[in-house]
Amino acid sequence: MSATFSVREYGAKGDGNAADTAAVQAAVDACHAAGGGTVHCPPGEYLIGTIQLKSNVELSVEAGAKLVGSADPADYPELEYGTVFPASKVGPQHLVFAHKADNVAITGRGTIDGNGRAFFGPRKPGETHLSVPGWRPSHMIAFVECRGVLIRDVHLVDSPLYTVWPLGCERVRIHGVTILNNREGPNADGIDPDCCRGVVISDCYIDAGDDCIALKSHDSLLGRPLACEDVTVTNCVLSTTCCGVRIGYEGDGPIRNCTFGNLVMPNTRTGINMLVPRHAEIGIEHGPAIENISFSNIVMDTRIPIYLWIGGDAAPPGGIRNVSISDVIATADRASYIGGSRSIPIEDVRLSNIDLTVRGRMDDELADVPYPYPVFDDWTKRGIPDAFYCRHARDLAFRDVRVRWGDVTGPWRSALRAEYVDELELSNFIGTAAPHSQTPAVHLTETVTRPGR
Repeated sequence: MSATFSVREYGAKGDGNAADTAAVQAAVDACHAAGGGTVHCPPGEYLIGTIQLKSNVELSVEAGAKLVGSADPADYPELEYGTVFPASKVGPQHLVFAHKADNVAITGRGTIDGNGRAFFGPRKPGETHLSVPGWRPSHMIAFVECRGVLIRDVHLVDSPLYTVWPLGCERVRIHGVTILNNREGPNADGIDPDCCRGVVISDCYIDAGDDCIALKSHDSLLGRPLACEDVTVTNCVLSTTCCGVRIGYEGDGPIRNCTFGNLVMPNTRTGINMLVPRHAEIGIEHGPAIENISFSNIVMDTRIPIYLWIGGDAAPPGGIRNVSISDVIATADRASYIGGSRSIPIEDVRLSNIDLTVRGRMDDELADVPYPYPVFDDWTKRGIPDAFYCRHARDLAFRDVRVRWGDVTGPWRSALRAEYVDELELSNFIGTAAPHSQTPAVHLTETVTRPGR
């Protein structure tokens, strides 16, 4: 039986007013020095700054216990690793972190509160998220280059930035976790595995101000090539003002061999999102190679169901290849987009057993989407006038896909429009042009089709 170290025995008050950082850290240090065990936080409210977990230590936050992040920047020492995001006014300071630790865990039915409300200001005119008038801590819970990470059952709330950020870790399990962030909190992501291998995220409920789950491969942070791979996400409810699942956007390393299943995405902007941009100004030279990705058994109520994009400035080996999206019931306000670039087409994408109902209003007549297609512009507000819009792709298949038109107004057009697609397969694709539209149900330009299988 492992030893238990109560934070109360090391001087923690748990009254919500006294600074308990030193006491909690002392309990962690003693547990580690004894060879490992459990650091127990009984009911109470513990005001803390940065706590460093160490090998073979389980931080157990009992039901009725709450760890609350301090609002004082002095309580968050700057760490020796990490990165700085000047535009977001954050530095490498975390509430709970571990570096090069093995067999480390956070468990219990209690709460870790990042106190994001202390760092956010009011929304500025025209902005969708709260402002950050000054400094804020970075990722609330960070594990860097750790092996054997477990987060189970805890409630994680009001993070001032990403909630859980494993970077360069192996064997990460996140189970039964509830994340509740301010939906207007800037960059208030849920779980962002970055350059990790062997990750299982299951039975979680996430309501976030940014991406619920984001896979990244920002290997320049680690100074060596590293993939994000072998990731399973299952049995989760994901709701957000941004993406339910985002893959890519940051990093040059590969993201591969990942499966997502049994997901529900209510009240979410974008359901499935894959991005391959190039950001040389922050050390991203070509964009990630996203490959061998599977989504299945998804129910979503979104603004945008599917958005797969390769930027015009991305370079090999970056790209999106071998993606399967199946067994989806989706309701959406805007179009789904699947598009590569002139030099890097999206390859081998299969959509099967998809039931999409399109609803929503378009306010004005729209021209064709310009090339190169930007990552962030006003298209989410103005919209693309086709239910599915695809271009610069190779081996693209729609099998048993149905498009239904709900209560739509404005210049909606085709159920499917494809441009510059080599080997497009349509097998039991069911859809019509939008009501009152004179366009064809399926509109093809410079596209080569093949018989359905």
